Formats: sequence, structure tokens, C-alpha cells
Amino acid sequence: FWFDPNTEHVMHHHDDHDHSTTSNTSPLNTVYEMTSSWNVTKELIENEKAEQHGSTIDVSFCIRATENEAKAAKTVSKPSSGKILHIKDEIVANVLWKTLEIRDFLTSSKHIHTPWGRALSVALTNISKTMGVQPTMSTQEAFLTAFELIRFDVLTNKPYSKTYSTIAGDGVEKEQCHIRLISRALSLLPMELKSAPWSGPFNRDLLVFNSFVKALDRSYRNLCEMLTLSLFLNNGVVKEQKDYFEIADSLPYMSDANVTLGLVTKHYLEQIVTGRDPASATQSAEKTFLSCTALAADLRRGLLFWDALVKGTKVLKDAGSLSNESYQAFYQANQWLQNKF
Repeated sequence: FWFDPNTEHVMHHHDDHDHSTTSNTSPLNTVYEMTSSWNVTKELIENEKAEQHGSTIDVSFCIRATENEAKAAKTVSKPSSGKILHIKDEIVANVLWKTLEIRDFLTSSKHIHTPWGRALSVALTNISKTMGVQPTMSTQEAFLTAFELIRFDVLTNKPYSKTYSTIAGDGVEKEQCHIRLISRALSLLPMELKSAPWSGPFNRDLLVFNSFVKALDRSYRNLCEMLTLSLFLNNGVVKEQKDYFEIADSLPYMSDANVTLGLVTKHYLEQIVTGRDPASATQSAEKTFLSCTALAADLRRGLLFWDALVKGTKVLKDAGSLSNESYQAFYQANQWLQNKF
């Protein structure tokens, strides 16, 4: 009621939870209670880091640590006064696991992968193999965001409003659908840019898509921060810490994604459609987007991301978690994309 400062409006809070019980066991009404089976301590985390030959606690680490029932079973543990969390890695790992459970990538009872968790695992494993290194946190975030937006039917090849093609010729509508889907997906990845104002065209569709991305990513960040706070407030963590900022920095979604790689991808593919070869299409993109410092390398990285994402959608389709129509949009776009880079 900000527009009427002279009138007082009392805003009543209504509790929508039904706290009545029909048995002697209280229902799990809070997120804290529903995710209370995550209390993994330093010993297991250090053993898992050694097995993975890594040192960073991130989404990829948490997915690999629960990749089969035997490993996942080791992570099922209730909080107790004798098992309080002490260090940053313990806090960050448990927060990420709780987040993945809440968002239906892990099950609450056995901590095993759901179909969405298996799709995320396949995508992360695939890009790790093709790149030869573990994906960066920004790439992991891109996969997480992509699968969420697929689930919400936002990452599709459909326009958000009436559009008119700028390319003439047969099959234009189908090609535009492929370009739209691929450029949206690749817009989730960051690019190497000069520290100067953006130089290059914009695209309304990608900016609309980015508004969905920002809303989701910021919600994820808030969720991670509130889960961290909850651990402290519920005495699950030693409260006196010397690395509060390091804990915050280790949580995902520190910054917003932009659409630069999506814009570059769209321009590049439209040049290919008009008859240019990959080399001249890349040169055209480099002349158009002067803010980019490693455009060709970023495009190649985007292609690897796209390939891994498509493999993840196949897992979802086979599990019945993604409609065949939605999967075909990715499959057909991927078939069309072959030999265009």
C-alpha cells in the first residue's frame, strides 16, 4: 500500500500449515526438519575428496559423492551434540546437499539421485571428460539452472511473444527454433569480456530469458544462504568462525548471469544459415562483438556445454521426467547443429 501513505493497512499473517496430527509422530513441517538427515562430518568429506582427487566442495563434488546407493548411504546422518559441524567444507557440503534435496535432485530418505539428479550427473561427467578438467562453479551453476528451467518449461525453443524472422529461405521457422533454443542454453555460460561498456547488439528474446534466469539464480542463492543461517541458528555448527566470508564465497550463484554468449551464438548461427562457413562466421562475430576477448574459445566451450546438456535431457526422457516433445526439441536442434562449428 505504498501509494497511500496516509492510510494505515494492517497486513495479517495467516499460517497455512496444518499442525494437527493424526498419530503420535509429528509431521515434518519445516525445511529444516525435512532436510535433517544431512550432517556429514569432516572424515567422510576428506575421504571423498581424496577419492575424487579434488579439494573443492561444489555441486559436482556433492553429486559424485552420492552417485550410487553405497556412497549415498554414508551421508545419511542425524545432527547430534557429539557431531556438530566445525569447518567451512562441512558447512558448504551439507548446505549444497540440502539444496539438491529440496530441489529434487536427491531423495530425502536414501540421498540417492532422482532422475533430475542422474541427468545433472551425466551432464557434469560428460563435460568433465570432454574438457579434461572438472567444470568450474559457473559451469555447474549453468547446468543446474538449465535443468530447472527445462523443468519449468522455460528453456524451450518456443518464442515468449510474437516474433518475425529476419532470415529468408525455406525451413526458416525450424532453423529459428533451433537457434533460439541453443542460444538460450549457451547464454547461461559466462564469457571473457573486456572491462569496458558492452559493444554489440542485444536481443529481446534473450533478455526475457535472462529475466527468468536471474529470478531463479537469486532464489537459489537466497535458499543456500538461509540454509546456512539455519545451521547456525539451530546449533548445528560451531558459531564462532573465522571464515564467514569464505563460507559465503563458497556458496553458488555469487553473481548474475548475462546473455553475452547467447548473443554471440545467435549471431554466429545466423551467419551460418545465410551461407557463411564457420571461419568467416566467427570473424563476423568477432567484428560485431568487440567486447569479447576469447570469442572462438568461448563458443567451443559453449558447444561442449550444449552437448552435455543434451545427454542429460536424454536421461530425463528415458526416465519419463521429460516429455518426448520437449526432448525432441533438444535432439533435433543438436542434429541440426552438427558440422556448424
